[in-house]
Amino acid sequence: MRLRQLGALLLLLALPGAAEQSFNVSVWLEDAVVEHGGSIWLNCSHTCQDPGARGGLETSLKKAEHKKGSRWMAQELVNIREWVSVVQCYINCYRKTTVAYANITTYQVPERVVLEPLPEMELGRAYNLTCRVLNVAPVTHLSVTLRQGGRTLHTETFQNRTGTGPDNVTVTHKITPQRQDHGQEITCHTALDLTPHGQLFQNSSPAVELRVFDLPEEPRLQISHYIEVGTRAPARCRVAGVFPAAGEARFNLSFGGESLNFTVTTSGDTATAQGEVRSPSPGWHQLNCTVSVGPVCRSAGQSVLVYRFPQPVLEIDQPQALANRNVSITCHSPASQPPGTTLQLRDAERTLASGHPPRLQLTLTTRKGDNRRQFTCEGNLTLGNHSLVKNTSAQLAVLYAPTLDEPGCPSHQTWLEGTPQQLACEADGNPTPEVSCSKDSPVYATGGVQNVTRGHAGLYRCRATNAHGTAGRNVTIHVEYGPEIDDAGCAGTRTWVEGTEQSLACLARGNPAPAVVCTKDGVPYDVGVQHRVAREHAGTYHCNATNARGSVSWDVTVQVEYKPTMDESSCPSTQAWLEGTLHTLACEADGIRVPCTKEGAAEEFGGERNVSRNDSGTYQCTARNRHGSATRVVTVRVEYRPVVLLLAISPSATVPRGASFNISCRAEGSPAPAYRWTVPPAPNVHCSADNSTVSVAGADRHNRGVYVCRVSNAHGQHLGQVQIQVTDHRFIIAALIAGAAVLLLGGTAGLVYYLKSTACKKGEYNVQDAESSSKAACLGRDAAVYGIQLTQT
Repeated sequence: MRLRQLGALLLLLALPGAAEQSFNVSVWLEDAVVEHGGSIWLNCSHTCQDPGARGGLETSLKKAEHKKGSRWMAQELVNIREWVSVVQCYINCYRKTTVAYANITTYQVPERVVLEPLPEMELGRAYNLTCRVLNVAPVTHLSVTLRQGGRTLHTETFQNRTGTGPDNVTVTHKITPQRQDHGQEITCHTALDLTPHGQLFQNSSPAVELRVFDLPEEPRLQISHYIEVGTRAPARCRVAGVFPAAGEARFNLSFGGESLNFTVTTSGDTATAQGEVRSPSPGWHQLNCTVSVGPVCRSAGQSVLVYRFPQPVLEIDQPQALANRNVSITCHSPASQPPGTTLQLRDAERTLASGHPPRLQLTLTTRKGDNRRQFTCEGNLTLGNHSLVKNTSAQLAVLYAPTLDEPGCPSHQTWLEGTPQQLACEADGNPTPEVSCSKDSPVYATGGVQNVTRGHAGLYRCRATNAHGTAGRNVTIHVEYGPEIDDAGCAGTRTWVEGTEQSLACLARGNPAPAVVCTKDGVPYDVGVQHRVAREHAGTYHCNATNARGSVSWDVTVQVEYKPTMDESSCPSTQAWLEGTLHTLACEADGIRVPCTKEGAAEEFGGERNVSRNDSGTYQCTARNRHGSATRVVTVRVEYRPVVLLLAISPSATVPRGASFNISCRAEGSPAPAYRWTVPPAPNVHCSADNSTVSVAGADRHNRGVYVCRVSNAHGQHLGQVQIQVTDHRFIIAALIAGAAVLLLGGTAGLVYYLKSTACKKGEYNVQDAESSSKAACLGRDAAVYGIQLTQT
């Protein structure tokens, strides 16, 4: 608006003469919103160029301070109480008056926002929610919202309302509560929206809680349809589906117009009231139950018949009668018995008489079997579909002399030793007879309990006595006991001789007589049967003696003796030993070492000894005991490692070129050694069939060198070597030079001789030593004569 006025003013100023005639007037605020009784400043300005221009502010509102300047003035309006007013700002310029208007609206926030109280609500019924907003203006700017929890139920506005002053507003909304609404809060919210010229004012009422109740079922009554006068009967009133909780249910229980005392229990959504009814007078009475929860109420009633039904009477003229006497039995009812009553006279097995009151009567001749016979007088009353029964019973006692028979006093009785027992002997008779039994004169109390011993076995004489006579009976007591076994009947240790006839006699004591079964290594053995004794009969026999009262175990050890025996496994006929080792002659008879004597020797080969070759030979080994002897011949062969005894060269160790020579190797060892040679490689070298001799034909320079004979068997090996020279006159000078070299090396050769001869003496020098040195040879090992010869490479 102000921009439009400014544009028009500029247009007027641009035209010739327009500045003296056209101008604009404006007022700020054009649309003002003020709280009722409040204040506001209005500014009035213009564009007139006339220095003599005059103007002012026309209003019915109360003015206070004002201010002015070049082409503007400001006026304060106070205590504004008009709800709607218009203010004029005018300017007189160049004898022309121009006016601008300002609209002022006053407001008042709600004095109160009230949500009317809600009643307790019945599920499914419709109810009104009412919210009242007091003293609010302007109503046209007001909105009212009803909310349930965070959900909006209803919103109402009032743009069409007329009037300018404050007003009261009532908003109503209908709801039909459901179970899920129980406990929800209802609130009323107001919004006075004065924007864009003013503020937004919001208020709300205090929250009101929704309480929803439901009782979907009628109460169910539980009580007997018929109750006897003077008796008490339980009465129950049960209602299910109580909402919001079974504990909210309130009961009122009455019978015959009188309130009952009762207790209430709950389970889930079910509540039960339980009381007790009693009526002193017969007739129809009403049981009523009313249940309420919140505003919901349910009722139920049931009719109950209270009746009178006295107990029938049973009379026996002789309750205690001797056998074979007539007795009268009467069943009757009191005179006040209600119509429809019938009587029955019964015993334990059948109906003896039946009919209508007042009485039934029966006469019978007593017998022994009628003693303790039970008679019943039964009254029956039919009420509708129900039959009521009352009984009165009495017992007849028949008196008779005692009898002792097999069922009550068995003639043969069996007891178990060690158990508590009493003599089972009962007599039939009325009054109850006294029973006594005696054995060998002493009286045995039939009612006393004794710990059974074998001495209790025997014959007892029993007597029964009462006021009407006496009866007698003989009783035999058998005492049983478990098996017993000991050395007297079954010796625990026995010695048998191989080849004899024997039986495993094993007897046990017990009642009834025990059966004895023996096993060896899990295999049954015939007890009492003769067997020819063999060595396999030796061992432990496990015996069990068993009867109806138990079992007992007993172990029997049998030893079987026999003359000594030796065989190849216990005394090998051929035994091989190694010279220089410790040995004993391995020969046993039945696990016992047997002495042995070498043929031609007086002493036994005893203990362990260091074996030599002289121990070879034939031995005789003999075992003896009281049942006989056994002899075995043993051949012992002592083996030893081989030794080279001789290396013979024919014709000599120095061979002329073109001549022939032989080297023979002879060795000793057990088992016989095998021969093997190491010689200089040449095509004219040959070995004998047993490999003990090497032959060379037409010797040349290839045949000179060291010739080694190796002998070996299972216990080791040995070697001997020789140096062969093949001569030629062209090499005589060289031989002389070589001889000088040998002399120069004599000191070293002496050291090698000592070491190698010592090794030969100890038997430690072997083929590997010779091959690795390639310069020394052990020439012999008998009579401690050794020699070392250096060889030329």
